[in-house]
Amino acid sequence: MLFPIIVSLIALLLFILIGYNMIQQYKLKIETEKRIAMSKQRAVISEVDEILLNATRMPFSKNLLLILQQRIRNALMLMLNNAPTNETIRDHLKNTEVQIQQTRENYSPPDESSFRAPENDKEALLLLQVTKKIRAVLRSEHAKGKINTEIFVAEDHRLELMQLKINLENSIKRITNAHLNKQFGSANQMINKLLEILQSIPDKDSYLERQYEKLLAIKDEIKSYLVKHSDKELEAIKAREEEKKNDLDVLFQDKKKW
Repeated sequence: MLFPIIVSLIALLLFILIGYNMIQQYKLKIETEKRIAMSKQRAVISEVDEILLNATRMPFSKNLLLILQQRIRNALMLMLNNAPTNETIRDHLKNTEVQIQQTRENYSPPDESSFRAPENDKEALLLLQVTKKIRAVLRSEHAKGKINTEIFVAEDHRLELMQLKINLENSIKRITNAHLNKQFGSANQMINKLLEILQSIPDKDSYLERQYEKLLAIKDEIKSYLVKHSDKELEAIKAREEEKKNDLDVLFQDKKKW
């Protein structure tokens, strides 16, 4: 009689231990998933904060600024769901809500034509990377249904033009160097390619119009230089031919009789 009771108690104990381990593993899994989710949202916030640091270096529209700020707010709300008692996250969320409200009421976007050209290749590369990150954020938010298609298309087009402006500045520097080094073939090829791109843009702002006129001016300078120097080369050839003719006339003129 005692033996069955002992076996039953052992079986019950094993069942309790197995059940306890399963519960602990489940809790561990939930905590791991929470940590991964929190880490993912922190990465989202860090990325957007890094993008926002460049708001003074490149013109951000009101819509774009709101999209980025709302992306931070959504990430904080997901974090707060996983950690509802975390006061740091709650305070960050409150501050973000205030920033969104201020942007809606007070933000005046800079003029699109006020683009400040990068000072060197390093800065140009940084701005290109930032622009690509913003376009990736826009695609992500649009895919989630957070922004409508009309706003997405307009903002993506603005960023595409921003990338063009950055690349345009670098290309014009290369064209100027080629011009100074009298590499006119390379300079003309680059100019023609850029002019073709700019001609295909129907909504050029004043900055792009200025760059278009600048490229035309450089093209005219190169053309004038080539025409001028070609004329000089022709004159030099004619002068050499005339000189040879005079030498021959002297050589074959009638000899005087002594």
